[in-house]
Amino acid sequence: MEEYLTVKELSERIKLAKQTIYNMIHKKEFVLNKHYYKPKAKIILFKWSAIEIWLEGDNPDLNESSPYPSQYATDHNPSCTQKSPNSSINI
Repeated sequence: MEEYLTVKELSERIKLAKQTIYNMIHKKEFVLNKHYYKPKAKIILFKWSAIEIWLEGDNPDLNESSPYPSQYATDHNPSCTQKSPNSSINI
């Protein structure tokens, strides 16, 4: 049977402040009907299995929106710089 958590329970389990969780809902980091449900206007229930996937980073949607693209390491590694053919500026 699926486990559902209130904001307070989720906050305690993943060690984030309740306000942080509300901010993540507002920023759409947690998605309605995927990570959480609203059975009534003032009730928010989080689906624990979806939160576990989010925590582990196994969600392809999350990985695509990562602030560190895979080319970040090579773009910012001085040993991987190239010279522009028309200037002496490293790109």
